[in-house]
Amino acid sequence: MRPNILVFYTDQQRQDSLGCYGNVIAQTPHLDALAQRGLLFHNHYVSNPVCMPSRASFFTGRHLQAHRLIDNGIPLPETEKTLPAVLAEHGYQTHSVGKIHLTPYLAPLESGCKESWAVWRSGALDQWNGPYYGFERVRLTLGHGDVPFTAGGHYARWIRERVKEPERLAAAACEAHKKQPYRSIVPVELYPSTYVAEEAIRFLRERDRKRPFFLYASFPDPHAPFTPPTAYAERFAAANFPKPHRREGEHDNRPFHYRKAMTERLFPEDGGAHCPRNLSADNWRQIYAATYGMVSLIDECVGRVLACLEAEGLAANTFVVFTSDHGDFLGDHFFLYKGPLPCRSLLNVPFILAGPGCRAGATQTVMSNVDVMPTLLDLVGLAQPATVQGRSFKPVTAGTAELDEAPALCCGWSKDSPQYYHQSLYFSHWRITYFPFQDDGELYDLERDPHELCNLYHAPEQRAVRVELLERLLKELGRAEPCRPPVISPW
Repeated sequence: MRPNILVFYTDQQRQDSLGCYGNVIAQTPHLDALAQRGLLFHNHYVSNPVCMPSRASFFTGRHLQAHRLIDNGIPLPETEKTLPAVLAEHGYQTHSVGKIHLTPYLAPLESGCKESWAVWRSGALDQWNGPYYGFERVRLTLGHGDVPFTAGGHYARWIRERVKEPERLAAAACEAHKKQPYRSIVPVELYPSTYVAEEAIRFLRERDRKRPFFLYASFPDPHAPFTPPTAYAERFAAANFPKPHRREGEHDNRPFHYRKAMTERLFPEDGGAHCPRNLSADNWRQIYAATYGMVSLIDECVGRVLACLEAEGLAANTFVVFTSDHGDFLGDHFFLYKGPLPCRSLLNVPFILAGPGCRAGATQTVMSNVDVMPTLLDLVGLAQPATVQGRSFKPVTAGTAELDEAPALCCGWSKDSPQYYHQSLYFSHWRITYFPFQDDGELYDLERDPHELCNLYHAPEQRAVRVELLERLLKELGRAEPCRPPVISPW
């Protein structure tokens, strides 16, 4: 039987939030242990700094220009060949628990989108459990914090089975949601992360034992709002948190929209301005404590699922992945949350891979999330579809060879303004970014300036580097264009 695949996926999690990446405050023993027996990627980048486009690249192995989901609010075309769809074609059970977010939450009722709050509230999906983008069965959470209580989805069904008056709990949660950060009134046994763990364990115990499986366990946390169960935030109440990476005047030599973003709300629906200048020291402490608490709970849930994997006798034949769709500024560059800005705080996320034949250790090789699909297919002995644009990292995981360095392409759009449109390449040493609608850009020496605080784009002494990397960016953008569609007639 082919190896199984278990993917743990989180939402809006920074790479430096885990102990295995050097965070001495984080309490992540289970993920640290996974990293100890597997391969830790330090230079793993996502294709876009917000949820839906990044997730589409993860599931398709394609760049934004190809799959066309370039910003939140755009459904992934159903014609896209996804990782679970390919695995299902080869006999895999494909099961998802938690957040998928390949169609918009705020899509209107008439859209029929399977993750639309309006469609769920209409009752149209009361009996629906899949299929969905290659998954045979799904168990959806919709939204973040306490919002899923009223948004619908399978998690809301699960809550109704366990709480006599969930509407009362939801009403109190919505009142609390008006101000962040806040302590969730939802007990840990009913919290969304717990639901993801419970349903993942249920699948492992009830699976078809004659078929390999692909299990996608996707946590809505640590995405804002900052709402862990009280006990988890209190764990870190006295912690000495690291200071954010920023310096006064750092935006003076950046494109103008950075300064614009510091005074405006990029995403009002996220609960507030992205500029944290007005937050008190106490507010910051609460935000950090809540974030660390959410990550700690995720770690415990991952530990429970991995313990079940071991108890079921599956660990030796299962590839396990842990990663995220994007990060969070958490004060870096004077911003909070996420946004259409090409920064390591958002694009450089955790990536851990463990499983049969996978070496233990760490790698500095640059990897993109478009490379995940071809890598996993290669590891289980399956060919990648012709539509896939990423490359397999199987030689790196086995330790048999290092790949030639290829940069990670990261692009971003914004519904608010074309000024935010950016095209970036991340190398191990450099980052180059071009803003086509401003004819401006950014250039960072990541060895000397790993937190991207000094833009060298207009530095005379770096002109040759800038020109060379812009030429490489042009080549990579050409390669990211869509593959040729199937030809059905000569003309």
